[in-house]
Amino acid sequence: MINDSPNLNASYNNVIDALKCVAITHSMVNNVSSGTTDEVDIAANSVYPLVHIVPGNVTAGTNQLTFNFNVLCMDLVKVDERNEQQVLSDTMQILVDIIAQYKNGLLLGVQQNEGVYGQADDRDYNLEPFTERFDNVVSGWNCSLSIVVPNNYYACDSYNWSAEIDEAGAWIWVDNGVVNCRAFKNQVDIEDEPVVEEPGNVIVPPEVP
Repeated sequence: MINDSPNLNASYNNVIDALKCVAITHSMVNNVSSGTTDEVDIAANSVYPLVHIVPGNVTAGTNQLTFNFNVLCMDLVKVDERNEQQVLSDTMQILVDIIAQYKNGLLLGVQQNEGVYGQADDRDYNLEPFTERFDNVVSGWNCSLSIVVPNNYYACDSYNWSAEIDEAGAWIWVDNGVVNCRAFKNQVDIEDEPVVEEPGNVIVPPEVP
């Protein structure tokens, strides 16, 4: 395939899987999940500390895709809440470390300027504390994280090429030829000289009694 092929790493699967990998690789994290906030596993048998990723909107720019996520990090708080301060300290550090990996870490090749699975958007990030009481009490932080992945609009390559993975795990690309969408234009005959009603020839609606 030619070098200006689409960035396959810009897929949603790769971006969120990379984010999950960064989170679970952290030495203080024991569980990672994703989905809506209603899908956060707050049952008593969950493994904490937990990082939960909530997908947001994606902005498709000319040279990049920006994936927006809400990343929550939480841990159990004891019944008497005597460890809540420590929980907030630890979970905040986890989120800061995740952002740091996207800024200049080694896991994603950012220092090598590869940007394989994206970089954190160049801005300040706000972390908001929270405490939830369900079957158990958890505390932690929520951060809106924007991940930028290089991307270009390769419409021709996207539509004219197809790919399969061989037994060795290599991509095999096939040129499907040029597809001309104009060949599917509306074939209904268009009236060359449409009949236009004279201004006086109109239908008068009946009067309402």
